[in-house]
Amino acid sequence: MKFLTHPAGLMCAVWAAAITLFYVSPISYVHSPGIVAWTIILGGIALFCSGALVGGRRKSLNASATQDPSLDNLVVVCAALGFIGIAAMTFDKLYLSDIDWSQGLSAARDKRANEVMENIGIRRSWLLYFGYLTFSFSCVAITIFMLAGERLRTFASICGQASVLPMTIYAVLYGGRMPILLVILLFVGASITRVARGRTLVPADRWLWWKFAFVAVAFLAYTNQVWQTRRDMNRMSTYPTFLAVAASRWEMQPTPLLDSAIRNGTVPANLAMDWLSIDMYLTHPPTTVQRMVEHWREFSIYGGLYQIGILSPISDIVAPSLKLPQTMRTELSAIGAYGWFPSAWGAWIGDAGLIGGAFCVFVWGLLSGFCYRQTLERSSLSAALMLTFAYLGILVSPLNGPFGFANSFLIFLSFAATYAWLSWRNRAIRKSDAISCSARTSNS
Repeated sequence: MKFLTHPAGLMCAVWAAAITLFYVSPISYVHSPGIVAWTIILGGIALFCSGALVGGRRKSLNASATQDPSLDNLVVVCAALGFIGIAAMTFDKLYLSDIDWSQGLSAARDKRANEVMENIGIRRSWLLYFGYLTFSFSCVAITIFMLAGERLRTFASICGQASVLPMTIYAVLYGGRMPILLVILLFVGASITRVARGRTLVPADRWLWWKFAFVAVAFLAYTNQVWQTRRDMNRMSTYPTFLAVAASRWEMQPTPLLDSAIRNGTVPANLAMDWLSIDMYLTHPPTTVQRMVEHWREFSIYGGLYQIGILSPISDIVAPSLKLPQTMRTELSAIGAYGWFPSAWGAWIGDAGLIGGAFCVFVWGLLSGFCYRQTLERSSLSAALMLTFAYLGILVSPLNGPFGFANSFLIFLSFAATYAWLSWRNRAIRKSDAISCSARTSNS
């Protein structure tokens, strides 16, 4: 287990599982990755691990304990910011955005996706931007509860656990699933951080395993419901229609063995379509890297727009004449990569190019290793908080970059702001203690 707590070890384990899943998956892809695509992927893993090993090299084997300030108020404030933020976003979406919700969430989502491709703008109020800046703090509340739940009083503990709701509402509001998956992976990342600090996987006496199992089952049921709703909406409720769309639009098909089992009734068609859809979402990112390889000179370097979603509306406001988001969507659509997960390696290539992406991956590994070293040497919550985000980036890397998954860049900013506040408070406490000690020494 200790091997998995090191960022390099965890990255190797995650990608060993991802590559195994790709090859045992009962799906055949038209754009199956070739030697160049796999070289990019394996090279990215090697660069990350090299950076993590350099950054994680410990200078001292003895951990210096850091006395963190009381966490109850911090958890309550972060939870409140999360709920206030999602309330602002919900109000903007439902009442100020001019989106027609009468046909349901999935229909509104698909209609808006088509409008985005046609460069049709949407009215955004300041509430939406305020909400984006604040609701991500709910993830801070969740993580602090996971890392230090034993130290929290009852009310703060309830606030920390209830903070899963803003991300859940965000997922439902946008008709997606990834924000809920992000919360689940954040739970996993925090558990690995606890093990790295020599603690149990979860805080004791909180019934967390039962709660986690409930969330996982509910997420799976919600995911299947989303797939069924979208198939019905797009008139794909029958298996032959599903196959035709999969072949023409997604450029994939089930393996002959599975196809035969579905056609002769051994495997129920609806169940098979649900699981094929989930399997496709989990295994297709290497094919996006392959598409990039096939169309290497047909897309630009996007400088952060590819991963960081909020940069698109900001660039439309700051530099509308450049039409950067429109250019990115047009180019990615032309090569068949728009709307598909690129894995971390494809995401960094999209944002920084091959050479720049390689540098970014090394620095990403270096910072992840540094967070690991700081957590072991300082034994402080602030370092553990950032290590949890580093683990989150590793866990989502088979799907997307560390800043490209379900608003994860703003989540990173909320983690960084909390890290800065905790570090400042720790320094203030140490300075106050030093002054008090000096005063007692002088008096004696």
